[in-house]
Amino acid sequence: MRILLLSHTGLSSVFRVGSHHLARELSAAGHDVVHVSNPISLSHVAAVRDPEVRRRARQAVPLRLHAHEGAAFAVPWSVFPLMPDPLPRPFRLGSGAVLRRRLAAHWRALGQDPRRPFDLTLIDQPLLDYLLDDLPVGPVVYRPTDVNVRPGQIAAEDRVLDRCAGVIATSGVVAAAIAERVADRRPDLPVVAVPNGAQIAAFDVAGPAWEQRRGAVYVGALDERFDWAAVREMALAVPGEPVDVHGPVTGPVPDLPPNVAIHGAVPYEQVPAVFAAHRVGVLPLSEHPTNAGRSPMKLYEYLAAGLRVVARRTPALAAVPLADVALYGPPVAGAGESPSTDPDTPAAAGRAYAHAHAEPPSGDGRVAAREMDWSFRAALVLDQAREMTDPARSVGRVGQPAG
Repeated sequence: MRILLLSHTGLSSVFRVGSHHLARELSAAGHDVVHVSNPISLSHVAAVRDPEVRRRARQAVPLRLHAHEGAAFAVPWSVFPLMPDPLPRPFRLGSGAVLRRRLAAHWRALGQDPRRPFDLTLIDQPLLDYLLDDLPVGPVVYRPTDVNVRPGQIAAEDRVLDRCAGVIATSGVVAAAIAERVADRRPDLPVVAVPNGAQIAAFDVAGPAWEQRRGAVYVGALDERFDWAAVREMALAVPGEPVDVHGPVTGPVPDLPPNVAIHGAVPYEQVPAVFAAHRVGVLPLSEHPTNAGRSPMKLYEYLAAGLRVVARRTPALAAVPLADVALYGPPVAGAGESPSTDPDTPAAAGRAYAHAHAEPPSGDGRVAAREMDWSFRAALVLDQAREMTDPARSVGRVGQPAG
């Protein structure tokens, strides 16, 4: 199959997101995969001192396809960033036509018909909906990763929902939100959830013994979805152990205890070694509304690396009851949890972390992680997408995770 992925994050990012893993696994399964991500804009170029901008610029100028792990990756251009963009549709500087020519040359180099459309398009970035008209996309399946809350994102998502053959969300929370949105106008649209996984082979490797590991680690975004207050309480709860925070800082950092170290971004290839030095992986999620529907790959990466996990309770995380995962915060409705659950305060995060740091993992987390390998996740996503786009097959209307 020819498969197109329209994603929010390009290969130049320090983060590896679900679409990158899908591209790798679908390519390994023998499919021809093209990954197109958010465009680079003129305003981005003005910030050329930013290392992330420089990496994206090298991907986008000149616009061409970059081979990586069997797939082809591209970054188009625009005048303005996708958010906010003052124009109803992005002014693309002709990049749509250039991208079509690059794709045609790509197929010819593979000895294939350049006029044939894609057999499937998976889109997780609704703001790229304009590419559904620019490119020969074929059947479209929407794979939302968050509950969108901004008006521009919601409007773009509505356009995708009006066009797609089905929805494969990354969590049950996101699937339920989408199903409610389309209940009146597209009641027969299939909506399912297939949570993200992890590249288990990269993380499930021999590391130091538990007694030689120290402290807590976080690798990821440091934005409004991150709770610095919880990190502070974790550090105070076990003051003799380090709390290592890795990620690009995008806002002010509060005063923190001396055992908290902020290291900046870490390349994905180095993350397994970083994890292996620690006892506990933390997910200090804030009350930002998008966190409720997140399906964090980091959960299974931590577990595969032999760490215990401490995280703020969300519906998606509460659905994974494991001895090696300690959640803090109020109980989630319908999750069968005790009403006496530790209250949602930073102090609760500290208490959960102190307990997790003192007890070796049971091993149930590592076992669960192995079942979430991206090779299985990609096969399940593709199977669901085929059912949605093949009139001879059928899928249930909504709701529970497909696996």
